Amino acid sequence: MASSEVNDSVQYFEGVEKLLEIWFTKSDGNDKQCDLRKIPRQQLESLLKIVRCEVISFSSNDTVDAYVLSESSMFVARRRFILKTCGTTTPLQCLAPLMLLVENYAGFDQVEDVFYSRKNFKRPDLQKNPHRSFEKEVALLDSFFVNGGTAYCLGSPARDCWYLYTLNPPTPHPPQPDQTLEVLMTDLDPEVMKIFTQEGSSSAADATQKSGIDLIICG
Repeated sequence: MASSEVNDSVQYFEGVEKLLEIWFTKSDGNDKQCDLRKIPRQQLESLLKIVRCEVISFSSNDTVDAYVLSESSMFVARRRFILKTCGTTTPLQCLAPLMLLVENYAGFDQVEDVFYSRKNFKRPDLQKNPHRSFEKEVALLDSFFVNGGTAYCLGSPARDCWYLYTLNPPTPHPPQPDQTLEVLMTDLDPEVMKIFTQEGSSSAADATQKSGIDLIICG
C-alpha cells in the first residue's frame, strides 16, 4: 500500500454502515432445537476478527443476544443473524466461516433469506475487497448463494444512493411482521455532535438523554 493511501486511511473514517442480515431454516422443517445462540462466543469473536472488528460489550434477553462492536453492532437471534459494521470492515468475508459455525453448532442446514445493503461510500478506494464496489460485492454474494439473488440501486450512483442485495427464494415463505427503520444523517452540526464526546457527556446514558434519543421510542 502506498504511503499516501496509508495517510488517507488514517485521516478518514468511513461512516457508512454495511448491513448483513441472514435468516436460517431447516430443510425438513424441524428446527425447534436449532438456535444460532448456541454458537460459542469465542467462535463469534474469531469470526469478527475476519471482519476486522471486536466485541466491546454484550447484553441479552429472551429473544436476542446483542453485541456492541468496535465498528457498530451484531445481533444474534434464534434463526436470524445481523451484522452491521462501518469503517473498512469486511463483513462479506465472514460468510463461509459463518455457515460452518451455523452447521456445527446451531443445527440449521439452509439459508432462507439474505439481505445485504449499504449507502454508497464517500471513499470506496479505502475499502478492502470485495467492498470497493457494489459489483464486486454482488459477484461474491452470487457465487456463494447459487440459487441466485437480485441487486438493486435506489437513487443515482453519481450522488447519494442505497444498494441492496436479496435472495430470490424458490418458494415464498409465509410473511412475518418484520420492519426495519434506517435513519441516515449527514452534515451534522459539530456543536450538537459534541454531546457524543467525553467533553459533552459524562456517560453513554447521559449522551442518550441530552440528545433526546431516549424519546424516539417511548418506553
